Amino acid sequence: MKSHRSRNRVEKDRVRDGDPAAPGLYATARFCVIFLALIGLFSFLTSSSWLAPILHERLTGLIARLSASMLALFGEATASGHYLTFNGFPASIEGSCDGVQPTYIYLAAVLAFPSRWRDKGWGILVGIPAVFLINFLRVATMMLFGAFWPSLFEWTHLYGWQVLVIILTMGVWIFWAERFVRPRNQAAS
Repeated sequence: MKSHRSRNRVEKDRVRDGDPAAPGLYATARFCVIFLALIGLFSFLTSSSWLAPILHERLTGLIARLSASMLALFGEATASGHYLTFNGFPASIEGSCDGVQPTYIYLAAVLAFPSRWRDKGWGILVGIPAVFLINFLRVATMMLFGAFWPSLFEWTHLYGWQVLVIILTMGVWIFWAERFVRPRNQAAS
């Protein structure tokens, strides 16, 4: 018969060792603290005066060029810097539209989740491109709405895609946890 103290130590060891099956409030609290700390760190770094201009300018320009290439299949599209025009509808892709924020929230969730570093690596390798693809599709479809259904552009921009980005990014995280983390834990049980 194990003492209560011994059982708690085993649970803490399981959490420390990255066992996502470790029960209890400790694992949840640990995840929340690490998750929030990482979001704070990433937010600070991506808005810093030395990183933000480089990161956001390059990403918004890349998204504008990629979107123009895809939108050219449906009409006249041009990109200049972070400005994008499609069939006469102009838009400026700003730093808040470059997908950095949902990406670092996803990254914080992967890094905070109790799993092996190898599993976290897969989460980063699979998830970050997926989140940027989601954002790229968001920009391209919003340009389609702006050019063909301008009355729906503001709603799509402010509400529709905001919700979809959150849902799809969570879906990528759940996919990672189910595909790369859970099978190992089930095999270990």
